[in-house]
Amino acid sequence: MGENAYSDPFSPHSKCITAQFDSAVYARDTLKLINLVGLALDVLDAEDDASQARIYYSLGTVYGDLSRLTSENTIDLHVRQLFYFRKSMFLVESDACKSQEYLPYINALKASLYTNYGNALEHCGRIIAAINQYKKALSIRDKFGMALGNLGMAYRHYGFLMSNPEDRDILHHFAYSMLNSALCINDENTYSEAKAYFGAAITSYDSEYTRCFLLKPLTIENAKYSLKKEQKYRTWAWKNGFFLNPLNDLNDTELIFAYDTIQLPSISTDIYQKPIYHGIFNQIKQEYIFARYQFYTSQEFASKVHFADKDTYLVNLPDYPQYSLRIENLKTAFRTLFSLLDKVAFFINSYFHLGIQERDITFSSIWDSKKNGKQSYQYQNTLDFTNNYPLKAIYWISRDYYMKYLDSPNPYLKRTSTIRNALEHKYVKVIWCDSEEVDDESKDGLAFYITEAELAIETHRLLDILREVIIYLSMAVAINEEKRIAQLDTERIPLVMPLQIFDDDWKL
Repeated sequence: MGENAYSDPFSPHSKCITAQFDSAVYARDTLKLINLVGLALDVLDAEDDASQARIYYSLGTVYGDLSRLTSENTIDLHVRQLFYFRKSMFLVESDACKSQEYLPYINALKASLYTNYGNALEHCGRIIAAINQYKKALSIRDKFGMALGNLGMAYRHYGFLMSNPEDRDILHHFAYSMLNSALCINDENTYSEAKAYFGAAITSYDSEYTRCFLLKPLTIENAKYSLKKEQKYRTWAWKNGFFLNPLNDLNDTELIFAYDTIQLPSISTDIYQKPIYHGIFNQIKQEYIFARYQFYTSQEFASKVHFADKDTYLVNLPDYPQYSLRIENLKTAFRTLFSLLDKVAFFINSYFHLGIQERDITFSSIWDSKKNGKQSYQYQNTLDFTNNYPLKAIYWISRDYYMKYLDSPNPYLKRTSTIRNALEHKYVKVIWCDSEEVDDESKDGLAFYITEAELAIETHRLLDILREVIIYLSMAVAINEEKRIAQLDTERIPLVMPLQIFDDDWKL
């Protein structure tokens, strides 16, 4: 298709609103920005999907601008920013926007949307999710300077959060490379302020460190596995970004760090206290790894009936149900992953001494200062995430899952919660086709219907989210431990209790 054959899918009205937003931001006119937000929301319903996506993108960008230009509650502004960016993403990735006729226009919007959404996520501490968005932008335009530079900055920030020196060095090596690439390419969309920001980050590295390490190529030998089944599984997990390993967030397909290295740092305790936190962290990791493999088996072995599914004598029904170990693995993976959110809360309650009674601990309640209701009580401590970047990330993830849906920064999680409730407490039928294709006479009045495809997408999303949470949890503890050590009485003599690695040969 020639360049002249492409059509602009965005309405004149949507482009006019965007131009007015840009003008008001340039003039720092916050009152006009707020009025324009109301105008944009009033006209949304009259626009098609592509134009709505553009307006939602503008709204998300404007709320980011307002957080910088005003002294209003920045948390509420960021909630709205995330909400509108996600609305835009939902529309711009829909079938209505996939026509080849619109390709260059839609791709241009996507590249900017993913980059700005990544910036918003990183502001919330969610550096892992931000990296994924920058990668998505680069998959559309591999020489998009803003995405390259922001990816480099994200790797740099990630590196500073690492306790492991090897991980830290590798992340900084990638950061240095990305930042240089962002400055070297000729991209008119890279703002001068951004170039100055990226350049300052490059020059901030120690000159000897730059010369002796950052400028030299990385030499890392990839692990090799004798069993083809293991190789296939690890390659799948690596490509999907499912390993509990910060290096799985790198954008290099040649270097495969296919192992779960994340662990808690050393923890300062009373001399008589047992290493309880390493124990619960082990369990959280193991359940995640279990759910990951369950999901893998549900996706990889669909062409062959498992021997345990033979001769089970189930009844065939007219609503296209699926019955197999594979489907049960998929359902169990979803349930296991969702339950880990509250187990992380259980860890946080104990480690940060919040004093929440066991029956009241949830991934939502740990951010409060008291228990409300008839049996109300004040917590011993309140979580302060303002000076703990990874803890801030966990807070923002919790808002996605547990805020009232109209206020949640994620506009589509009501469905996720509904699925979880049905799997835990009701009767779920996983079917081949959409439930709308099953006629009412064939439907089971008690069942909650969901397709295998939708359940797989939801489980994949939970694997991404829980991986984030587990890595952030480790880093949040590391930051807190640094603060605790700095506050310890210098006259005390520390005693080190070494913890032995659990050998792979013991995992029978």
